[in-house]
Amino acid sequence: MEFLKRLKFGVFISVLTILTASLLYAQTPIGGPYQPDSSTVLLLHFDGNLNNASQFSADGVGHGKLYYVPNTPLGLGQCLRINNDSQSDSSYVTVADTAALDLSGDWTIEGWINIFTFGETSGDWRWVPRLVMKPGSDTFWLPNYFVEMWGDGRRFECGYNVQGQYLWPKVVSPNNLLVPGQWLHLTFIRDTSRHLLILLIHNAERKLVVFNVSSYDPVVDNPPTITTSPVNIGYGGGGDDSWLDGFVDEVRISNVVRQFAVPPIITNVTQLNNQTADVASYEINAKIYTLFSTTVQSAVIYYNTGSGWQEAAMTSGADSTYTGVIPQQPVGSVISYYVKATDDSGMVFTQPAYAETDSSYYTFGIYKPKSETLDLSFEAGTGTPTDGSIFGNKVTMAGNPTYSTDAAVGNYSIFLEGDSSYLEVDSPFLSSPEFTVDFWFNADSIHNYCRIINRPIAPDNWYQNAYQVRFNPGSRLYAGSWNEAEGYLSVALEDSIELGKWYHVIYEVAAAPEGDTAKFYGILQLRDANDIFLSQGYFAFNDTVVQAMAPLRIGYAAGRPHFAGKLDDIKVYNYAEAGLTPTSVETRNGSEVPMRFGLSQNYPNPFNPTTAINYSVAKYQNVSIVVYDLMGREVKTLLNKKAVPGKYTIRWDGTNEMGRKVASGLYFYKMKSGKMVNVKKMLLMR
Repeated sequence: MEFLKRLKFGVFISVLTILTASLLYAQTPIGGPYQPDSSTVLLLHFDGNLNNASQFSADGVGHGKLYYVPNTPLGLGQCLRINNDSQSDSSYVTVADTAALDLSGDWTIEGWINIFTFGETSGDWRWVPRLVMKPGSDTFWLPNYFVEMWGDGRRFECGYNVQGQYLWPKVVSPNNLLVPGQWLHLTFIRDTSRHLLILLIHNAERKLVVFNVSSYDPVVDNPPTITTSPVNIGYGGGGDDSWLDGFVDEVRISNVVRQFAVPPIITNVTQLNNQTADVASYEINAKIYTLFSTTVQSAVIYYNTGSGWQEAAMTSGADSTYTGVIPQQPVGSVISYYVKATDDSGMVFTQPAYAETDSSYYTFGIYKPKSETLDLSFEAGTGTPTDGSIFGNKVTMAGNPTYSTDAAVGNYSIFLEGDSSYLEVDSPFLSSPEFTVDFWFNADSIHNYCRIINRPIAPDNWYQNAYQVRFNPGSRLYAGSWNEAEGYLSVALEDSIELGKWYHVIYEVAAAPEGDTAKFYGILQLRDANDIFLSQGYFAFNDTVVQAMAPLRIGYAAGRPHFAGKLDDIKVYNYAEAGLTPTSVETRNGSEVPMRFGLSQNYPNPFNPTTAINYSVAKYQNVSIVVYDLMGREVKTLLNKKAVPGKYTIRWDGTNEMGRKVASGLYFYKMKSGKMVNVKKMLLMR
């Protein structure tokens, strides 16, 4: 009945289909009451006191409002009520630090928890209640280990901090697991022989309802931080948002891997990137094994090309590696897949862990190289925008985007008011090692860090993007990409964007020429309403950018306000279609590298309202171009940055540093680079 009740309320029950299976082997029973052994470093029964049944650590010490009540549902005598229904209660339990509680190898941390009330935002004292945590010595959020619940997602997380690093290897439950007033048994295992973190969650009937596993790097994610703080139960040991309001029982910490019944382990699943149409089939490998006395009975790939789920059996090979094959699919196909393993006791696990409950799958597409993968022209002028590329990607509108006849290309653009309107395109074809993102925009307002377009690795991730273009402070354009080895890579332009004007943006990632010191370049170029070059910047890097698969967002900022203005002719290519290079910054005489520094006469001259200044750079060093009036007073710095060899164009719009228009008259512009100085005159006529 408990199972049916939770299913009725739509709460995640299990990634398993084994709740009625009979175990064929003897395993350690879960949930207690336990008896201490030589591996038990902490055991609190809460039967009317905080006595510790383990000889290796001290008794608990109570703080605040603590009560003992019968634990009839679990048959465990009494349990502890930790009362934090008011922010001023500050109720929790501590166990003094000892060497036995400092864990750096194998461990099993477990306990019953029944959360009565919790917070859903960071301003609430019950936002991230802890079952167990051994806080950092000086900084509480650098703990030896933690078992906690996040109220905003109603999920459980277990992990530790790596000594001397801002790294927290962890294993996580699905969202929406917590139901207030229900007992759950949490088990957090660290297995150093297999480099695994394991999370088991059982319900009040001691049936397994959640199983998840994650691998940790034995070098990077080691060792856990050793702290001098006491173990905390019901509190994180610092801050004001980690108080538990509810019940706990039978908290046990062991310095071994307890042999509870667990499903097969699945790790190292092949996560395919997009495949070209000439690939004959798609091989999927996974490491599948059992922890204790069971054996793997079957392993299957489930895949879906849009017409229902199909199966592909996997065969075992060396080192517990299983292999299966998805057959060839045509261009434009999107394939979702997951791996499922069953042991001889009937226990089942999938990878991704929540494939069969949360529709979480691996996904890849079949593409044609050197293709346009998105083409939003907005020329329909009504309805949901359609993608004109060969992939016909589905576009989703949020809020109320409208069409405008003020267009940069063609007859229509799309208008987003900046409050609730944006576009999303969910497609695997919008990420590739090399790419071009090409679009026009006309901003009605500009907000710092507001994203115009981005392709994140996950819907709630704003930092890790295959690509993003946004506004930086000073109304300056910024673009960047992320990769695992080098982190975030970015470039920001010096030009300030003006409201009510159309701009053409090209952001491109391309392989560097053979023999270059870098492997890739990211290049951002800005052009004006007449498609005349304004400025360009670049960055160099060596590892492929992340192949993000979350929906492409157009006009959706991290938080409101979103992008406000018009967008037009949005295109994405799976190759470097624009052909930009670090020196391709608008040259009138080809892209050859100049032999000397040079400053050309501005054109037009006289001018109103803008003029272009061409200059050339012979070697990599800082270049400045400054405008002065007849009295020698500085009017505006047009450029002051390092530049690679090349020929460039920069523009002056007749304004000063404050953006105000200057008077008609004669002005000087001076270029300085190293020991070279060149000065020329220009005439502004209003």
